[in-house]
Amino acid sequence: MTDALFEQLLYEEESTTLDFKREQYRFVKASNEDKSELLKDILGFANAWRRSEAYILIGVEDVRGGRANVVGIPATDHLDDHSLQQFVNNLTNRPVRFHYEAFGFESKQIGVVRIEERQARPLYLKSNYGKLKKTEVYVRRGSSTDPTKPAGPDEIALMGQGSGPQDAELVVEFADVARDDSLGTHVSWEAEFCEMPPMETIPDLTRTMQRRPLGIDPSAIQFDPMNRPNEDYFRELANYEFVRRLFRPVRLVVKNVGQVAASSVRAELIVPTNAGAMVLDSLDLPDPPERRAEFVSPALKKIRPAFRRSPGDVTIDKNDDRFRVEIDCGGLQPGRRVWSDVFFIGKGASGDLCLSGQVFAENLPQPKDFTLLISVNVNQTRMSVKELKALPGQAGTDD
Repeated sequence: MTDALFEQLLYEEESTTLDFKREQYRFVKASNEDKSELLKDILGFANAWRRSEAYILIGVEDVRGGRANVVGIPATDHLDDHSLQQFVNNLTNRPVRFHYEAFGFESKQIGVVRIEERQARPLYLKSNYGKLKKTEVYVRRGSSTDPTKPAGPDEIALMGQGSGPQDAELVVEFADVARDDSLGTHVSWEAEFCEMPPMETIPDLTRTMQRRPLGIDPSAIQFDPMNRPNEDYFRELANYEFVRRLFRPVRLVVKNVGQVAASSVRAELIVPTNAGAMVLDSLDLPDPPERRAEFVSPALKKIRPAFRRSPGDVTIDKNDDRFRVEIDCGGLQPGRRVWSDVFFIGKGASGDLCLSGQVFAENLPQPKDFTLLISVNVNQTRMSVKELKALPGQAGTDD
């Protein structure tokens, strides 16, 4: 969803391609009766006779003859696309091609259900659910889906003619960083923005001269140059602690949930710089500093591979306006998933971080848009030089 498309939809009337909902559907911990309302609407749009994608805009109030009113919904009311996909497609005779995304507009949160144009119709339930009956083909006509008037035999027969899917169906979601589990399109975390002392106020790490042993003249003691202290140790420690407390690991999964193979798949995620966020890959993260000076430059320890083309490889590109995270996935057969490398995102203040992206493939007629949402709670703290030097394992300045 883009601002331009959303604004355009606000001026359209409800139809077989558009519906406005002022409030979010009841889904989480809801009864089967309540959840069947959302199920009915998705099936109705999927079975409808139309030549374009269909949208259900949640948090928008219909205004007859004028621009619809954007009222918004709480960010906590967003549905999880992964859970919604499982719910719908576990009940239907074949997969429904749709997505849920969180969309921000005029500082308000909008839920967007996008039902794709190409569907393998007819779509119906394999068993009774809530107020809906199995094998009934619910279809949206005009501005509503009437459950008492399902499609008839002739209409159903026409649906089955040449309605097979022609494009791959690609989905991008968050993934667990430690194991191959999908987390959906919305995650949250706690972080700490710790303001460190100015670098010029942080002292060097120095070796304290020991007391003269057994009357030996200190000038006669020869210091081993291989064992000299790292003078920048505390400054490097401040940088390491700042990054460690603020940044959190992120991993994505790209999966083909359709019935057609996708070739040369690539996902791109955009993180705007004006959102107060930064993106790092694993090679950008500072290592824990060493108290002894190193004769090998830390930069030489992190040499980036010249070529990285295995599935899941992450490349991060930055300009003044955004960070772009690119994930190479190779080919994706139906049902196959590719798990990305881990990268890191830090946000300096509490709030939601809405990330837009696109997934590309050679056999897609156009890129597929997707949206991911991160809710971040940031604790603002400050550290003094004394506190920095007193961190666990940092007692004193002697090496």
